[in-house]
Amino acid sequence: MILKQTIEALAQEHLQGTELSLVEVSVSEDNDIEVIITREGGGVSIDDCVALSRFIESRLDRDKEDFSLMVGSAGI
Repeated sequence: MILKQTIEALAQEHLQGTELSLVEVSVSEDNDIEVIITREGGGVSIDDCVALSRFIESRLDRDKEDFSLMVGSAGI
């Protein structure tokens, strides 16, 4: 199982130095991962979500554990 703390650390690494911040991470027993981000004042774009999703995916190994990943915001 992929640990919630692992995903939180990866998300924080990617978001560091940006106007974006992590709101919530959830990981189910089946490795269904959901990451919610926000931007102060709103305005999280699809490109922001895609960039974070690609960053997280590039650091996880599907050969070790299969997973699904959804990155979004309350506004998307």
